[in-house]
Amino acid sequence: MLEILTPLVKVERVSRAIDPSNFVAAPGIWAALDSSGSLANVSTGVESGLRKLVIGSASSNVYESHDVEVGRITTMESFGVRVKVDSEGFVHTMVQGDFLVVSAASGEEGKLVAVSQAAAGTYYRVAQVEEVGSDGTITFRTITPSIVTSTGEESSSSS
Repeated sequence: MLEILTPLVKVERVSRAIDPSNFVAAPGIWAALDSSGSLANVSTGVESGLRKLVIGSASSNVYESHDVEVGRITTMESFGVRVKVDSEGFVHTMVQGDFLVVSAASGEEGKLVAVSQAAAGTYYRVAQVEEVGSDGTITFRTITPSIVTSTGEESSSSS
C-alpha cells in the first residue's frame, strides 16, 4: 500500500524510462536511477546511488498500463512530501525520527530501512519517519538526499 498524504498538486512527478521486460518495482518501492536518467530495480548488495520512489504501476488503469508497456513509469521526486506505506514498503521495526535509506539487502531490495538497521555501506538518506501506525504502517517525509554510512552493527546483531 502506498498513500501520498501531500496534495498531488504540490508533488513533482516524473515519468522515467524503464526496461519493461525486467522492471518489477511497484508503488511504494524505490528504484535505482542510472546515469542516463532511467530506472532499474535496486540490485542486491549495491547500496550507493540515487533512488526514486515509484508511484506508477502496471494496473488495470489504461493510462498506467500503456505507460509501462512502452517503457515508462512514474516516480515521486519532491522533498517534504508525506507518504504512508505498509510493510511492502519498509523492513524491520521503525521508530519515530528514524532516518531512512533504501535497502539493497537480499529480499529487501528497494524497501526503506532505518540507517541504524541497514547493512554496512554508504547510502543516500531519503526520508525520515514521522509516525509509526498501530496498523503496521509508517508515515515518512521525504528529505533532500544526503550521503550517510551505516556500520551494519545493529543489523548484524538483530538478524
